[in-house]
Amino acid sequence: MGKIPKKLTTVFIILFLISLAQAAEEDKEKQKVYTSSTSLSILQTSGNANEFSLGFDTEQNLNLKKSHFNFKGSVIYAESEGTRDTEFYFSQLNYRYSFKPKFYGVASTQLERNVLSGYNYRFSLSAGAGYFWIKTKKLEASSEAAFGWSSENNIEKASDLNVSLTFISMSISNSIKIPLSSNSELNHQNIFFFNLKEGSDFRINSISSVSFSISKIFSIKLSHQLKYNHRPVTGFKNTDQYILSSLVLKF
Repeated sequence: MGKIPKKLTTVFIILFLISLAQAAEEDKEKQKVYTSSTSLSILQTSGNANEFSLGFDTEQNLNLKKSHFNFKGSVIYAESEGTRDTEFYFSQLNYRYSFKPKFYGVASTQLERNVLSGYNYRFSLSAGAGYFWIKTKKLEASSEAAFGWSSENNIEKASDLNVSLTFISMSISNSIKIPLSSNSELNHQNIFFFNLKEGSDFRINSISSVSFSISKIFSIKLSHQLKYNHRPVTGFKNTDQYILSSLVLKF
């Protein structure tokens, strides 16, 4: 009889430890529902603007059962003696719905402004599909294709007139995330954008970054961004580059 209470006690202890482990796992999952990353950067620009500038960007993610919302926003601005040396604004909202573990639908809206590269705004709405070629906790590789509607307002440098355009567009993107060590990560993305109304009007955006975690909430990120316009706004250069050194706050 004396052995039964000990066995029961052992069983209760094991069940208690299992419940604690399950609770800890549930807490981790709850923490992954929402993630936030905000960066303050010092950068060198080249192309239509050649200056040292300050930059700010943020990325917010909301992960539900099958839905994923992603918001990105960035500002790059520098002014000296009352003259704008750099001015760039960007915001994007993506929605992703998982049909299967690796196959998903995607919808996106994007607004961009860069007066020094010749456009007051570029606005687009698009929808398409994507596929994860590799998807693990540490390694991801995916591709997306989408069709959309775009509206632009450009500045003709010679006449200083604003020209508005609307057209059907298509975009193809490839992304990869690779862990380099326990506290570092490589991210790379290529985005190909096509104006389906004018075959010679296409753009390539390439974004590469390496981040190093220095604590649970802080990391250092080094990144390079290249924006190529095969048919730039008249009077402006076709390539802009940004080299950034960033301090990132994440949770």
